[in-house]
Amino acid sequence: MNLKHRFIQKTAVLGMAIAMIAGSASAAASPIAKEQWVQEHAHEITSLTSDNYSDLAFLKPLLQDKKVVSLGENFHRVAEYSAIKTRMIKFLHEELGYDVIAFESGMGDAAVAYEQGANLTPAQMMELSIFPIWHSQETLGLYEYIQEQSKTDHPLILAGYDMQFTTGYLTQFISDWISSLDPARGKQFYAFEMQGITDLYAVLNKYGIDSDNNPEFKAAIHQVKDAYAPQYEKLVQWITEHKQELVKSFPDNPKLADMMIRVLKDRSKFIEMAAYDTRESYEFRDRAMADNLEWLMDVMYPGKKFILWAHNDHLAKSTSTILNPPIGESNGNSGLWQSSFKSMGEMMHERLQDDMYVIGLYMNEGQASEISTGQTFDISPMPRGSLEYTLMKSGYRNTYIDLSEAKDATGAAAWLSRPVFAAEDGMVDEVIHPMSMNFIPAEQYDGILLIDKVKAPTTIYKGGFKDQMQQQK
Repeated sequence: MNLKHRFIQKTAVLGMAIAMIAGSASAAASPIAKEQWVQEHAHEITSLTSDNYSDLAFLKPLLQDKKVVSLGENFHRVAEYSAIKTRMIKFLHEELGYDVIAFESGMGDAAVAYEQGANLTPAQMMELSIFPIWHSQETLGLYEYIQEQSKTDHPLILAGYDMQFTTGYLTQFISDWISSLDPARGKQFYAFEMQGITDLYAVLNKYGIDSDNNPEFKAAIHQVKDAYAPQYEKLVQWITEHKQELVKSFPDNPKLADMMIRVLKDRSKFIEMAAYDTRESYEFRDRAMADNLEWLMDVMYPGKKFILWAHNDHLAKSTSTILNPPIGESNGNSGLWQSSFKSMGEMMHERLQDDMYVIGLYMNEGQASEISTGQTFDISPMPRGSLEYTLMKSGYRNTYIDLSEAKDATGAAAWLSRPVFAAEDGMVDEVIHPMSMNFIPAEQYDGILLIDKVKAPTTIYKGGFKDQMQQQK
C-alpha cells in the first residue's frame, strides 16, 4: 500500500526496448528443455492449509540456518496466498524455530496489537495491526495461531516495519500512555495527530494522486508537515525526558517505549513522503522500512529469526533491475521499458546476503479482488512465454522451485539466469496484469511458488477496531 496508489515510474532504462528483452530471452534454453528441467526439479505443494508438513520437508535444509525468510506475493488480495503463507509461517515456527512474523504494515500498530493481544479477539488483533488488504478469513488463521502460541514457551511474535499510518488505535494507545503521566498532553497529542492525518488526506483528495509535479500540491504537503512536524519533535523530546517514568507502563516490555519514539519520528516522514514523485516516494518508504526492520532485528528482537510478509516488489533481492512497460504500453508494443525502484528487500539483501531467503508467489488463473473496492475480477491463464506458463509444466497444482543455487546455472537451467516475463500488480494498480514485468528469476528470488488456480479472499469486516475503541471511551 502507498499514499500514491498507482505506481508511475518516470526513469526509463535507455536503450532497453522490448525487442532487446525478447532477444535476450531467446538465448536461453529451448521451451522443451525448460519444461523438462521444471518437471525434474519442481516440488509439489500438496496442500495450502494442512498441518502435515511432509510436503515442505525439502525446505528444511534450505531455511534452517537463515536469519530471514521473505514471503512475497505479486498481488495482495488473493485467498490462496494468505492461506499458504499462514501454513508456511506455522511450519517455519514449529519446525525451524522462527520467532517473528513481520508485516508490511505499521511498526507501532503491530507491536501494540501484540502487546495487548490478551484483550483482543484474533479478528481485532488482525484489524488493528495490518492493512485492510489482508483482513480475510484466510489470514485470520494466522492470528488465531499467534494467540495460541503466546501461551507457550516459544511464542510467535507479531511485528510490523512500515512507517505509514495504519489505524487510529495506535494513536489512542500512545495518547493513553502519555496521559498516564500528563493527561492534558495525552489529550493534546490525540487531537493534533488525528487532525494532522485529516489535513494530509484532505490535500491528497483535493489535488489527486498524480499531482507530484504540481507546485501547489507540493507546497500544500509541506505546509502540513511544517504545521505538525514541530509538534511531533516536541513530543518526542518530552517522552525522551520522561522515559524512565513512562517505561513503567511496560514492565515486561520496556523497549516498547523506544519503539513509540521511533513511530512518532516516522510520522513526519509519512507526511513528507507524499511530496515526492512516485519513484522517490517508494524508495523513501522502503528505506524507512529497511531501517525499521534493521532496528527490530538489532534492538527489539536481537538473535530472533524473522519471517517477512509483503508484496514481491518490497522483498525481491534486486528490484532496481526489474523492468516494467511504459504506462499505457502493453507487452509486444515498441517502446522503452523502465527500471523499478530500490526496495527494502534489495537493501536488506545487501546486508544479509546468504542469511536471507526470498520466496516470490505467483498465480496462473482464477479470481482476485480489486485493491480499493474489493470487487472480484477474473484472471485468465497466463500466456505462453511467461514464467507462470513455464512453471505450470510441472504438472502440479502448486509448484515450488528452489533457485538458491541457480544464479549461474547452465544447460537446461540457464533460463533461470535469463530475463522472463511475469504478472504483477496490486501494489501499483487495482488488478493484476500478465507479462507486466521482466526480470532474471535467480537474481530476484531464492524460491518461487506458483499456485495454479486462485480465488478472491473471504473478507472480514467485523468492526473489531470500532468495538475496541468504544470499550476504551
